[in-house]
Amino acid sequence: MTEEPRQGRTPRPEFRLLEQLTAGVLLLVLAALAWMTIAAYLPAAKDAVVSEPLVIGVIVLLLAALALVSIVALLHTRK
Repeated sequence: MTEEPRQGRTPRPEFRLLEQLTAGVLLLVLAALAWMTIAAYLPAAKDAVVSEPLVIGVIVLLLAALALVSIVALLHTRK
């Protein structure tokens, strides 16, 4: 009695690298959110840590996460 995998439950090997990249970017977004929370509660650290390139980097990171999650979701709906 072998069980056949349910339709849509088997991971596609060709998207594995893209999914791992997306997971890594989402973890970086989580770290950025933690950094923003800590910076909000430590006013002395905020002056030393917050800079314009850092803010631009967080915005780029959020845009990359949005794009990657959208692409992964789109590819999972295609057959």
